Amino acid sequence: MKSVTFLLSTAASGLCLILGIWLFVVSGSNQSLQNQLQQLQQEMQNQQQLVQGKQQQYQVQQGQISEGNAISQQVGPALLRDMATVSVKNEKMKNLLSKHGYNVEVKPTEDGAATPAATPAP
Repeated sequence: MKSVTFLLSTAASGLCLILGIWLFVVSGSNQSLQNQLQQLQQEMQNQQQLVQGKQQQYQVQQGQISEGNAISQQVGPALLRDMATVSVKNEKMKNLLSKHGYNVEVKPTEDGAATPAATPAP
């Protein structure tokens, strides 16, 4: 009987030793996977910061475009009208406007004065 108990306790201690070694190996590989995961998370966080920076730049550029568009809508028609007025007397200006697709036509107004109008060429 003493021999069976001894064999059982030896087998149990051997099993515990094997399970302990297996636990040590598994925890080592688990630590390695956790380190890889942390590196990936850090890379992803860096990429997110880059994206946020680009989005901020985009918003600034979009604001500048909106401002420029508003200014061009305010100033553009008046500038084109003034260029059309000058082109009646200046052939170079008339050529410049026609080069960019605008035809200058002189239209008489109700009071008899002539008003030049620049219209996009078809």
